[in-house]
Amino acid sequence: MKKMLLISSALAMLGVVQVAEASVSTYNIKETFKEPDTDPRDTIFIGSFDFDNVTKTVTNLKGILSESMTGHQVAYPNDDMTWLTLNYQLSSIAVDTNGDSINDGLLVTTFLNNSTDTFSTMGGGNGWEPGSGYALYSGFPGPNPGNAYARIFVNMTNPLAPLTQAQIDKLAYADCAPGGMMMATCMTGTTVAGYGAIGSMSGYPVSQEITLAPVPEPETYAMLMAGLSLIGFVARKRRKNG
Repeated sequence: MKKMLLISSALAMLGVVQVAEASVSTYNIKETFKEPDTDPRDTIFIGSFDFDNVTKTVTNLKGILSESMTGHQVAYPNDDMTWLTLNYQLSSIAVDTNGDSINDGLLVTTFLNNSTDTFSTMGGGNGWEPGSGYALYSGFPGPNPGNAYARIFVNMTNPLAPLTQAQIDKLAYADCAPGGMMMATCMTGTTVAGYGAIGSMSGYPVSQEITLAPVPEPETYAMLMAGLSLIGFVARKRRKNG
């Protein structure tokens, strides 16, 4: 009886969690940066994030970033480019891209390292933001921490809305890892309209695609409940036989 009460409580808690998290949805994202100097290989970011449509916040942005200076083929996942894992969302900034003084989206950035240290500060800037100082690795000419990041744009009203050109212009990436550098110069992708300069190898953002991630089917919860019921049945039977 006690076991069944615990199972019932677990199911009730599952229901509460589902209600509590109803405002949060998970999205998949793909960004493409054209790289004329490594054509036909482009820099690509593929990842996911959670968006809370009540608080209008993005969390858990993470994914993988290709290094177009490596490899030969271009069709993910069958290419042979090196891919960096970006797991640390360290920045989220509300911005106005419509020119009406109303913030319409979030610029969210996820990093390879658990630090924003990306660029040298010899030319000024804060050491990581697109267009900030020189695109030399952090600490140059000392040791290179090898950081990298990808920046996305999320429409706060509707994350699935197609991006305007002004919003595409605010996408960016930087790669200071060994496979994404030219000597001490990091590989970057930016636009003149968005950040005052094109990328270090003429790279620039061309597209961003966001899709809603699949949610568990009702059958998944049915299987969970059936499994919990079976656990309760086995527990009762063992208690009777014991």
